[in-house]
Amino acid sequence: DTVLTDRYQIEELLSQKAGRRTFLAKDLQSQVPVIIKLLQFRDGFEWDDLKLFEREAATLKNLDHPEIPRYLDYFEVDEIDTPGFALVQSYIEAPSLATLVARGRKFSETEIIELADRLLDLLTYLHQQHPPVIHRDIKPSNILLGNRSGNSIGDVYLVDFGSVQTVSKKEEGSITIVGSYGYIPLEQFGGQTTTASDLYSLRMTLIYLLTGTHPAELPQVDGRVKFNAEINKRFERWLEKMTHPHLDKRFDSAKVAQLALKSEDGSYGDFERLKPAHTQIRLYRDRNRLQITWHQTLPMFTTESFLSLLIVVGIIFIICSSIQPLIRYVFSILLVLVFFVRRFYLSQKETYHLIVDDRHIYKLKDRRQRHKPIPINHFFPETYHRRFDDRDVYHKLKDRRQRQEPIKLSEHSRSQIEILAYNPGYTFDKCLDTNGQLIQGSTITIPPKLHLYCGNFEYSFPAHSSSTKFSQAELWWLGQELSDFLNLELQVIYPTPKVPLVSTCGGGC
Repeated sequence: DTVLTDRYQIEELLSQKAGRRTFLAKDLQSQVPVIIKLLQFRDGFEWDDLKLFEREAATLKNLDHPEIPRYLDYFEVDEIDTPGFALVQSYIEAPSLATLVARGRKFSETEIIELADRLLDLLTYLHQQHPPVIHRDIKPSNILLGNRSGNSIGDVYLVDFGSVQTVSKKEEGSITIVGSYGYIPLEQFGGQTTTASDLYSLRMTLIYLLTGTHPAELPQVDGRVKFNAEINKRFERWLEKMTHPHLDKRFDSAKVAQLALKSEDGSYGDFERLKPAHTQIRLYRDRNRLQITWHQTLPMFTTESFLSLLIVVGIIFIICSSIQPLIRYVFSILLVLVFFVRRFYLSQKETYHLIVDDRHIYKLKDRRQRHKPIPINHFFPETYHRRFDDRDVYHKLKDRRQRQEPIKLSEHSRSQIEILAYNPGYTFDKCLDTNGQLIQGSTITIPPKLHLYCGNFEYSFPAHSSSTKFSQAELWWLGQELSDFLNLELQVIYPTPKVPLVSTCGGGC
């Protein structure tokens, strides 16, 4: 048997391709199995091959993770028929995903989500190195599973760093096209690899486990791979986000992708990095729905409500004039107490705003529920009322006991939202009136707003009648979420402010 450097005894050839061979060997000093990757100077050898090989050795030498092979040795080889270089790394005794699938093993959705979580841990570790380490060849044959027990998927290992790339900045990319067809994104074919490219490859690996079909054999629509699998809608949307054709539409990092995956209530949006730290706004998003929730404190007293109370009490005194005064007073006091209790209850309620896709929404029917989504007719009343009585576009559940009533909107309901605009707000202290005269001496503040326009209808965050105030950061975050959900560009506008008649602005503000 061949022994390299009087230490490593070759035992088995594991794989072979042009200029490269991988062996299982024994370290004669420690008596433990090792993996030796050999690069040989044969016909077809290119210097880029040596660069990749040296980069793999240097990368492994700087990594220290229990689920990544350990660097052991690197040396020049002349004992075998063709000279070259050898990289020695630790041996991991575990089958690959590709081997397990070939043996007929099926993976449940729970196992696949656990696998994704574990691999995202690994990718977070790699991508947080300085400079970031990009694997560039994540696929089933490079992922090993071992020590499965109970409901756990077992130990997860990422191997074969032969295509690894290190970059100092995200926009910098590789110049060598590497990776496996079907698992690598379009930008990798152009030699511009980023950390998001690894997320794409991970998603393709997960799809392979879900479908049992090689990703290259699956259909594509607008650059997106389509597949049929009975999985949770949130998980399906998460997978879609991982492989968006445009880099800026994918998750920013493995850590962000992991946070979205592990969000128990599904409230983690696509732009969580923009979410202000102490905001009271809660956002839920899945494939078909975007729900924005915030606590809105209504005033205990309004002029209208107080006048209504006085009118009702006055009517009681007039109608019940024949009743004993004590009874009238007691009844009036009870009425006032009911008024205060109801106003307090309303002041504590949360406001829900619901945006849905073209297929369906659910409107809560149970009036007893404290937190109720505002129906779509409160959101876009013109478009909704126009269709509400059309039997072709909605149907009621036959089971009257169910609390939810599905309403089917027209196929173009979402597309009728024409403009999504963000006004960051500003302050000015002088302007021109309608006669062109300069007016100054008072400061007018335009608060930040987020607007959705559907035909002649405008909806604002917060609503014009609301006492709730949102910060610039909150509205910018919500605007990005809405833009992505509606597939509509967020336009930043600075509209002409509306000022009192005594100091009207003639367009020269």
